[in-house]
Amino acid sequence: MRVVSAVRGVSPTPSGPRGLRLLRAAVVGLALVAPGACTTATSASTDPTPSASQATDAAALSGTAVHVATTGSDSAGDGSATRPYRSIQTAVDRAPKGSRVLVAGGTYRGFAVTRDGLTVAADTGARVLIRGTGHDIVAFDGVVGGGLERLDIEGSTERYGSAVKIDGSRGVQVIGSSVHDGRTFGITVVRSSGVLLEGNDVFGHAAGIEERFASDLVIRGNRIHHNLKRVDSGRGFEGINFYKSTGTVTVEKNRLWDNLTHFEVYGASNLVIRDNVMSNGQVMETGTTSGLPCSHNVFVRNVAFRGTRPSSGMILRCARDNLIAHNTFDGFDAFALDIIDGTKGVAYGGSVERLRVLNNVITGGRAFSIDNVLPASVVIDYNLVHNVGSTAEYGKYVAFVAGRGNTASLVEMASWTGLQRHGLFADPDYVSVTARDYRLASSSPAIDRGLKGLEPTYLGAAPDLGRYETR
Repeated sequence: MRVVSAVRGVSPTPSGPRGLRLLRAAVVGLALVAPGACTTATSASTDPTPSASQATDAAALSGTAVHVATTGSDSAGDGSATRPYRSIQTAVDRAPKGSRVLVAGGTYRGFAVTRDGLTVAADTGARVLIRGTGHDIVAFDGVVGGGLERLDIEGSTERYGSAVKIDGSRGVQVIGSSVHDGRTFGITVVRSSGVLLEGNDVFGHAAGIEERFASDLVIRGNRIHHNLKRVDSGRGFEGINFYKSTGTVTVEKNRLWDNLTHFEVYGASNLVIRDNVMSNGQVMETGTTSGLPCSHNVFVRNVAFRGTRPSSGMILRCARDNLIAHNTFDGFDAFALDIIDGTKGVAYGGSVERLRVLNNVITGGRAFSIDNVLPASVVIDYNLVHNVGSTAEYGKYVAFVAGRGNTASLVEMASWTGLQRHGLFADPDYVSVTARDYRLASSSPAIDRGLKGLEPTYLGAAPDLGRYETR
């Protein structure tokens, strides 16, 4: 199955969850680069097999701290600071509910948590490497609460394996950890709710983070980068993959770079993606099958720029009731926004009814690719566009419109489509493009030019266009 691109001379390559075919590298002619020296050098250590018996029950310990060290013993230890366990698995099997398992520096095998409220954390100042040979190196299965803190987790070498998998659980937290160098997934959240992934460094996988059927998931303040591996024709090269989410998923304040696609949305709804910074990769691609919508997703207050190698913006072929607003896009090849009515015979397409693209600033490349006739309910307006001096692919144009071709004029685009009638063609007067400071200078024509009503508060007479509200 092939998807026909509006960009001439382009053949899409297959990729994405469950066979979603994406435009990605074919659209921009992107040559993949190796993730480089992103692995963490470690020395191997052999863990003894945990004993089936124990002299002293951990439940008898005073307090909730249970200790693990490479000098400990699973047969003679009791989890105290002076008699630690040797393996994390033994500790999580025996620790009282609500315990913190404190791990001394060293290398340890992976483990599975099947009891509620257990947090495994590196002891103060310790570097703790978790590695193993199983399908999932660290797993939380059917638990409530608990999590991981400050660990260094090396990914699984097995196909479709995860460094960290949270399955059928609620309230698990992964905080301040390095999750790296797996064959497929970094962190996987499956049919779970109330999960928090915060302050982690996730790199060197085929997909940094993947959620499936998740709800009330928060992905905040992570560094997600160099996820450039392919697993099969339907998976790979992704920062975060959203698969049929069932409730709100919030993605905020993350930094993403050097992923072929930063966000992939497959039949997923109720996503809130805000206040992230992206570079060196396609921003987003959406798709679906079996009529599943990609509905009520919000992409606001983000900054995305091309970076040092070819990259494109957002491919929206499934975006019903989506809002793309108050973002700054800079320098993208081919397009910043590629919008397609996916119900018109488009592979992996879905409805884009009532899609709204408003109050954005789009500079340094072709802003729009309108690949077929869009529903009348789609609103694209009040966006500032500026491409003067662009060196991006197709950067001399502001838009492509199916049946019309390319145009360098917003006025002509509006006459062809009825879109962007209140749009603005002007230099936004960023503080410093070279420093990637996309705040607006006090003289910017984008100040007070936005459509009201998208957000409850703003400064001045009307909202400013783009990511930043000028003070």
